[in-house]
Amino acid sequence: MTAPVLRPRTLALITIGCLLLSLLFFAPRLWLMRDYVPGSFQWDRAHTFLLQCEQPLRRDIEPAMLWRLLPPLVAHTLHLPGRTPLVLPWLGLLALTGYVAVLHARRLPDAHYVFGGTLLFATTSAALVPVGWLGMNDAWVWLGLLVVAFGRAQWAVPIACLLCPWVDERFIIGFPLAWAVARLDRDEPFFDSRVFISLWLLPYAAVRVALGGNPATNSVAGGFLAEQVATVRVMLPLVPLGWWMGLRAGWLGVAYAGSSLAGSRRLLAGAVLSGTMLVALLLASDLSRSVAIILPALLLGGFTLARRWPETAPRILLGVGCANLLIPAAHVVRTHIDPINPLLIELYRFLR
Repeated sequence: MTAPVLRPRTLALITIGCLLLSLLFFAPRLWLMRDYVPGSFQWDRAHTFLLQCEQPLRRDIEPAMLWRLLPPLVAHTLHLPGRTPLVLPWLGLLALTGYVAVLHARRLPDAHYVFGGTLLFATTSAALVPVGWLGMNDAWVWLGLLVVAFGRAQWAVPIACLLCPWVDERFIIGFPLAWAVARLDRDEPFFDSRVFISLWLLPYAAVRVALGGNPATNSVAGGFLAEQVATVRVMLPLVPLGWWMGLRAGWLGVAYAGSSLAGSRRLLAGAVLSGTMLVALLLASDLSRSVAIILPALLLGGFTLARRWPETAPRILLGVGCANLLIPAAHVVRTHIDPINPLLIELYRFLR
């Protein structure tokens, strides 16, 4: 007897539907997107990104963007004019959301389960930031981490390791957690010969050292780290709120994944998760955005639920996804809290 599957058309409808619902409840600041607004979340990285698309190897830009070269190189190679390159982050989000739907369908081919899991993802900062902040290519990085955690093809992880660090260094920070999630999901040892697949990250490190000097002794990097440590001290009281706003109800999935483990595997997984979040905190002040790096752990919770309770998992995951649609969200950066409004409010502000 052939196992039931969801048709590609159904998965496409779920993908588009979840993104539209997310947009309806958590809309970008449309009135700020009409023209360049210096100092705004919507435009700061977009301005640098567009400069890179004109000249991908230019060095007179903010240090954090110097090595995030792959999207600008793609835009430059395709001769994308003007602000057209700003569509690349949205294409990444579409690909990522579709992949999330496919991953859920592989675990439990139930439309309610797939819709709930995809909606839960689409209402986290992993989706809200690429939509609301122009020029943010996060979705391609999160896609790479999900490939590491749940991909099937043997070539997929090497390709992700070769390409994704050139989109954002967060891929390297999130790689250990994604690798640990893969081992937990498949009930395999944490350390075996397959860990050497991480060597595919070496070309990026070698190029960085050869062309930019040792990051550990680089004065620019040292200055950035010193500034970031000082920033962490200031924003420390807002860290719990920032992390909460990144996932909100999605934390239930992370908690369930952890509670389903036993003994040493739970301790090791908890250590990797905590270490990942701590490094992300030390290197980035966009709290609600950076916590999306633990997205593989969130999905693992939903997959564990489907494996243990296949009959009730669709109803539970759909409920959690809908709850996340209704729980207020905000971008939290340093000590600034920027609430995310529904589309009707943003349309009113745009048209008035």
